[in-house]
Amino acid sequence: MDQPVAQKTPIYKRIQAITVLIASVMISFGSWGDTKELLIEIYDSSISHFTNNVEFSHLENVKVGGNLDFIEQTFGIAKVIKPSKTVKDLEYRYYTDRKYLLAVATQKSRIVAYQVVSLRRSFDPSLPFSNFQLGSFFYSDYSNGFDGSRLDNANITYYMEAHSLGRAGLFLNQYFAYVGYGADYSELADAGVASKKAIAALDQAILESNEKQIKTRLQALRREVRPNVFVVGDIDASTAADMLLTRYEYAVYFKDQL
Repeated sequence: MDQPVAQKTPIYKRIQAITVLIASVMISFGSWGDTKELLIEIYDSSISHFTNNVEFSHLENVKVGGNLDFIEQTFGIAKVIKPSKTVKDLEYRYYTDRKYLLAVATQKSRIVAYQVVSLRRSFDPSLPFSNFQLGSFFYSDYSNGFDGSRLDNANITYYMEAHSLGRAGLFLNQYFAYVGYGADYSELADAGVASKKAIAALDQAILESNEKQIKTRLQALRREVRPNVFVVGDIDASTAADMLLTRYEYAVYFKDQL
């Protein structure tokens, strides 16, 4: 006789059951205030282990024009604060998460721009004002053209493109970048190596002022590299690039705790 196949309890149900059990035990000791805070932390941590829903929910609180005090209720105090090299009285504040690095550019507690660097291949946040998700597209998939580009292959390895969002995007600017210390979404066996080589090749062509090679290597990079960073805000390309941590800054401030 065929036996019915037992279905596993959905992960959300199992997490809820464990949470309720813990709550029952702790409430019996008469400490509801501390219990509530602990349960929220346990639940969020459990959900975060299996999905990105908690992280996506947190990032939805970050808006251009928003208040710094409001987002710090979610992310806490910034781990690092850097003055901008491009705009007077502009500061960059960096918040850490094991799946991503968040940076916000602020002036007098107002968020002027924000940047998300993915640190995990499984982390794929939706792009503001777009149907694309980070990690799901190559540069050439997003658009055939762009408003400008920047790159470096010295203190930091990165390639960045600029796109104007127009009326639907509140006339803000959006930037996509690949940065060497971020997640590499390539499906190649040498993921990460190939992306960095593509940037190095374009950088070398620019240094040599070889117009033919610049065109060829730029086209190849746009077909083969997937961005792992997005920036949105009322800032220019030089400021968007300035927000990126160098590889040394990243190693000193964040690598050990992620």
